[in-house]
Amino acid sequence: MNKNIENIADWVAYKFVLEGIDRVFVYPGGTIAPLINACIKFNIKIECLNNEQGSGYAALAYSRINHRPQVVMVTSGPGVTNVISPLADAYYDSTPLIVITGQIGTGDLTSRLEVRQRGFQETPTVDITKSIAKRSVCLLTADEVFSEVPLAFDLTMDGRMGPCVLDFPMDIQRTEIDSYDLPKSRELNVFGDQGNDEVIIQDEMLDTISSATKPVILLGHGSLSVTNYEILEEIAESMDALVVSSFLGLGSFSSSNNRFLGYIGHTGHQIANLAVAECDLLLVLGSRLDIRQTGTEVDHFVKNGKVISVNNDSTELDNPRVNIDWPINMDINIFCEALVRNIKDNKYNLDTSWKKMIDEKKSMRLDDIPKKDSKFIQPREFLDTLSLVMEKQETILVTGVGCHQHWAARHLPFEPKTNTFLTSAGHGTMGYDIPSSIGAAMASPEKRVVCIVGDGSALMNIQELAYLKNSDLDIKIIVFNNSRLGIVSQFQLITWGVDPTTGDFRPQDFKSIAEGFGINAEKIVKNSEIKEKIEWLWRQKGPALLDVMIDPSADVRPMLLAGQKMDEMWTG
Repeated sequence: MNKNIENIADWVAYKFVLEGIDRVFVYPGGTIAPLINACIKFNIKIECLNNEQGSGYAALAYSRINHRPQVVMVTSGPGVTNVISPLADAYYDSTPLIVITGQIGTGDLTSRLEVRQRGFQETPTVDITKSIAKRSVCLLTADEVFSEVPLAFDLTMDGRMGPCVLDFPMDIQRTEIDSYDLPKSRELNVFGDQGNDEVIIQDEMLDTISSATKPVILLGHGSLSVTNYEILEEIAESMDALVVSSFLGLGSFSSSNNRFLGYIGHTGHQIANLAVAECDLLLVLGSRLDIRQTGTEVDHFVKNGKVISVNNDSTELDNPRVNIDWPINMDINIFCEALVRNIKDNKYNLDTSWKKMIDEKKSMRLDDIPKKDSKFIQPREFLDTLSLVMEKQETILVTGVGCHQHWAARHLPFEPKTNTFLTSAGHGTMGYDIPSSIGAAMASPEKRVVCIVGDGSALMNIQELAYLKNSDLDIKIIVFNNSRLGIVSQFQLITWGVDPTTGDFRPQDFKSIAEGFGINAEKIVKNSEIKEKIEWLWRQKGPALLDVMIDPSADVRPMLLAGQKMDEMWTG
């Protein structure tokens, strides 16, 4: 028995060490204090942001960059309820995360079951979290700890990844140990760590691939788990296919590759949506084809073609929104290796006139066309200048949620393993931005983190500027300040003609706010200042913020609205 392990909390902390956890993200409180102190005992770094949501998002980003589950620990009651948003983000965007929550003692938990609350800051954590976690369990005995903690580390990475919740009564954490074996060290799980079983590709499917004249490959979030990104390029070359991605699939294929058209869906690139609408074969790798990708008119999605969908979550294939001709429940790495072996020598029949039309429309850049002679800064013009700087350095792009999120996704560069994209997609949480930037910078200090955030989203977790200043991380924050909650305002104006509560705010002075936290900041109000101020931002050492006064009337255009087919996007 390791002499340092005196109680259950020590055992758990030692288990963290064996799982490669070098730090934990926390917000403190009484019922989680034993575990926090045990982590200190085992030299695990404690990252304590200024809100449970901040710590949760930092842990989530750390996991996505490092490709391993990360741990966030919060106290009971409000600690639990404040960490729900990061938990939901991890669940819906398939991120491995272990959420450990403090809980009142087992004596109170197991008695007076009829009363509303049996202890200070008690909440029914398992009931609250079980529908947004792969597993949620309250650990009522030492034996449950010894079985459930290792299970959580396995389960969070198994199949379609996601979070697990361990609710930890305080008295269980403090239970003394004298006779239990220590956990054994084991090989760490990482994204894409899968077997290489021989896979047989159906002849009928291969015939369909080889006869396709308008083939398109759709790379979803699952494509980021591909261990060899070159295999995706090889498949595209062998099929002579065009390539699109889902919103979260950005970064799985080089945006500078001539085959790549952008991402599809509600706010996707118009040319990407058009290609999917007209293709005669769509190969889907790791995408759930949700409503934000397909639109509402599902009967017209790839109406004149076949769909092959590869997904490691059988429930998505068993309950599809659109017609799938070949649902394949398989890890993408295994499928891609098998597909390459079967198609590398085949000849294909691309419709060259169709490809030429697509290329011509792509070159027209029909997304977010800047207004001519406007005195206001146009989003695309700013991002075009920023992209020239980002292309010269490895970067991680983090966004909040809103118009800025989609403008950035449309117009900034993405390269596998070089220019990474982190954002909140399925849950769509404003405030994801600043704390996730912190976690990303901790996980990958050799890369520059660029955080693009709207004025509304920035205010959700603005308190984390204090942590950012103290940590002195190399994060460049760009606030798109348009005095409105743009994406919702746009929806309200299109639908009802008015935008109550979302439009025409008094602009916040983010330069002064940042300086109040001790962070270097500048403001930009003129188009002529764009290049100069971006260069200023890029020269700064440590954290810096640029407050960009964006045209208040700028919308995300075009956009796929309810009732529209993929090739019928609203243009304003």
